[in-house]
Amino acid sequence: MLATYWNAMRETFSRRVALVLLGVAAVVSVAFNWLVGIQTAANGTHAMVVGTQPPAPAAIAVPAVLESELHTTGTLWLLLATFAAAPLLAGTLEKGWFELLFSKGTARWRIFCGRFLAGLTLYALTFAIAAFPLALRLWWRTGIATWEVGTALLIQTFSFAALLAVTALVTLPQKGVALPIIATAGIWVLSPLLANRQEAFCRILSSHVAREVVDWIYRILPKCTELENLCAALIQGGAVGSWWPIWSTGVFTLCVFGMTLWLLERKSF
Repeated sequence: MLATYWNAMRETFSRRVALVLLGVAAVVSVAFNWLVGIQTAANGTHAMVVGTQPPAPAAIAVPAVLESELHTTGTLWLLLATFAAAPLLAGTLEKGWFELLFSKGTARWRIFCGRFLAGLTLYALTFAIAAFPLALRLWWRTGIATWEVGTALLIQTFSFAALLAVTALVTLPQKGVALPIIATAGIWVLSPLLANRQEAFCRILSSHVAREVVDWIYRILPKCTELENLCAALIQGGAVGSWWPIWSTGVFTLCVFGMTLWLLERKSF
């Protein structure tokens, strides 16, 4: 599995997919660092200037800036990483590639898991390059802890794993990356609507049965929007208000990816 993982990482860089993704993350990081200025008063207190806004106390501005970066770029990394990771999973089932590897006696699930982990690594690297330089700079200059960004990285990678599990499942019955990307993007689009289903659906649906169906869809699908809001709350210094988005998304990911590996083992090539 480790050999497959490194092979997948080399493949993404050879196709320039990873370079483009990481390059966009570096540009975003530079832009945020350029927009954020730090002023130090004679008494040693720090103030931050964001763009043309007036200076604000660092204790208030640091969490606000990090939260703004998370909300501004969180969607971008999820979508771009999906476009980058989908070919890794779909390519495993291409003629010639699987004949070469599966004939070596390597378990199919090991190959698939290695490429799945490569997709997660690509997303984590993108997030880290985009967010960590600004967080480290703010911590270095102001002394205000920004370790919550590391926790946000773990939670957002966990959220991306749920979407990537859907991508993996949809790659099995057909060839190409269009349908897996569309299915993943569709679940991501549904996530905020289901999180606010009282306003998005319940005002429109008068049937009690229809509302129950919407509620069950919400319970089953991953909670990407709520996980992003959880990251923002942690950055603002809050605590985890509810573990429901985390464990329900974890159950979804395990079930979907487990089904994917089971179908892969049964698939006739």
